[in-house]
Amino acid sequence: MTGDRPKATSYIDHLETLSKKQLMVMLARQHHERTQPVAVIGMGCRLPGGLDDPRALWSALREGRVLPTEAAGVPADSLGRPRWNLAAPDLAPLAGRLRQGAYLTDVDLFDADRFGIAHEEARHMDPQQRLLLEVAAEALADANLSRERLRGRDVGVYAVAGPVEYPHAWLRGGIPGDGLSAHMSTGSSPSAFSGRIALSLGLNGPAVTVDTASSSMLTAVHLAVRALRARECDVALVGTCNLLLSPFGTGILDRAGMLSPTGRSRPFTRHADGHVRGEGCGVVVLKRYADAIADGDRPYALVRGSAVHAQGDRPGISVASARGQKAVIERALQDADVAPEDVQYVEAQANGSRIGGQIEAETLADAYARRSPDATPLYIGSCKANLGYLETASGAPGLMKTVLALAHAEIPPQPGEEEADPDIPWERTALRLAAKPLPWPTHGRRRAAVSGFGFCGTLAHVVLESAPERPAAPAAGAAAAAGTARAAEDAGPWPLLLSAHSAEALAGTAARLHRHLRDRADWSPAAVCRTLAEGRDHHAVRYAAVVHDRSALLAALERASAADPGPGLDAPGAPAHLTGAARHARRYVAQEAPATAELWPPDGPRPELLHLPGPALVGRRHWPDHHNWI
Repeated sequence: MTGDRPKATSYIDHLETLSKKQLMVMLARQHHERTQPVAVIGMGCRLPGGLDDPRALWSALREGRVLPTEAAGVPADSLGRPRWNLAAPDLAPLAGRLRQGAYLTDVDLFDADRFGIAHEEARHMDPQQRLLLEVAAEALADANLSRERLRGRDVGVYAVAGPVEYPHAWLRGGIPGDGLSAHMSTGSSPSAFSGRIALSLGLNGPAVTVDTASSSMLTAVHLAVRALRARECDVALVGTCNLLLSPFGTGILDRAGMLSPTGRSRPFTRHADGHVRGEGCGVVVLKRYADAIADGDRPYALVRGSAVHAQGDRPGISVASARGQKAVIERALQDADVAPEDVQYVEAQANGSRIGGQIEAETLADAYARRSPDATPLYIGSCKANLGYLETASGAPGLMKTVLALAHAEIPPQPGEEEADPDIPWERTALRLAAKPLPWPTHGRRRAAVSGFGFCGTLAHVVLESAPERPAAPAAGAAAAAGTARAAEDAGPWPLLLSAHSAEALAGTAARLHRHLRDRADWSPAAVCRTLAEGRDHHAVRYAAVVHDRSALLAALERASAADPGPGLDAPGAPAHLTGAARHARRYVAQEAPATAELWPPDGPRPELLHLPGPALVGRRHWPDHHNWI
């Protein structure tokens, strides 16, 4: 209340005092806030096939790599022991199905020390919580969001929780009388999926756990985008994880007739006969695009619109609804203010069900106005053909694939394209499958979309767009400005600053960076050094080197990756021309904060921030014996 008058009445009174022009400006600002693009600025993943970062994922997709899920075998832990004892009487009938899958190995490992979590507590945390936390840290590093850069900002955490199966083994086999722990409660609570990330990474803002089955990741993105536009948070982490810890879930899906008898997901092909189960984890970092540009971030792509919808008037809870699919697509396009004809690619839900793929293809042709073969081609695909069906986590690799495709201006090939389902009307529509890596079929703004359909009926659709090219320098003095920037890049020498929570993690971090940089040309020593100084948290174990060119930087990383890289300062003799950089390096190993404002003044030429691998994690086994399936 304002005095005795309701706030709404006071607001109306205020509006009456405004001119028409003032009202138009106010409405325009409100519309911009409600519809502003949101940038994807960071990503992290842990996917089957050893795909542990976005670059590895893109390489696999571009090559059309398909995991050998037909006879993958039972996944093993860090001791080489199988996850399930298939000789057990109650598991033997499931043995054939359990050998088929897209699995992660070593899920018993976790770097509890990195996050300050006591080992007893870590033992009783659902491994999905642990994996989400590690990948969230990697995604923040990819986005160059250190705690210092996040200071004073609200960060939303939108985490997906699927089935929690970690306690099932001891519920089956019995737990020793002294085996109960107070940590079992938070360790197995879905609400802890988001709360754990917020607490362990020191993030202040909304923390929400989401479960809409296979649409969960896109539903969480939808909620995060809404929160960013409403300024409920300034940065959002959206992540999902799916681990198949109980063998009986596979038995249930097999009984329901959902699994592929051949052990492969073959969406949109004549051989589609169900799906193969998969595991994985993915996290993306979102920020309002205007803020991303102001902060010097490098967006992979933009989220332009999204929608979530459930079609309640359908025959059963797990029955696919073509009307619902079309409705959620139309609402997402409306939210994005994008015409259906302007979208060139859709990453489909298609998980390997032949009838499901046919229904979805027909719906895409309708919703995207591609009913005529003369229409602009709409390429469709599904990375479930490459990686298997990650179920609750399936939205993450599909979203990341599409974001990377937009960033690289290329549509990756769709496995099985040569055996496309003849019951999908390819000739009568403009739907297409890419047979090989395809340059994006437009030279203008690239647009794509991703679908996620939950088996209980929640449908989600996200419309994406390529990030604009970086603004060019003004025409007047452009050459001089470019020359100054290049001179700043080449001036050197620069302090290379590395840190970790242990010597082993430091060596691993240096090795990751060396592998990433040695075969690439799109970096300068100045950009790498600035990224590591400004975009990383700085831990107690430190190493610093003085570098002046690419070969010196790579050599320093190689030395730092040794088991004992030395006293921490790699600037022997510190010649006179290296004195300034050496001084910063000495301060750093003496536990001072990097003097980034001195190295790269805000009002001077600054090298760009890069997407670089995050700090290495050192896994230790956290797995009580009563969680083993014997």
